[in-house]
Amino acid sequence: MQTEIMSMRIRKDLKERMKKHNINWRREIEQFIERRIRELELEEVMSRINKALSDVPPSEQPAWKQIREDRSR
Repeated sequence: MQTEIMSMRIRKDLKERMKKHNINWRREIEQFIERRIRELELEEVMSRINKALSDVPPSEQPAWKQIREDRSR
């Protein structure tokens, strides 16, 4: 896996507080970024789905009724 360097500035007091804990901060930050990216990608997909469905008229009968009819066939 290829990696790249990403640096950022944080407050000095925060850095000192981080040192007090035995935590792999790189991994924590990477997991946060991955989780946030998944959320943003999901929002994009949902937006595309909503846009595609905006032209579909609502059904005239409830979904449960259609499902029941399909099962009885």
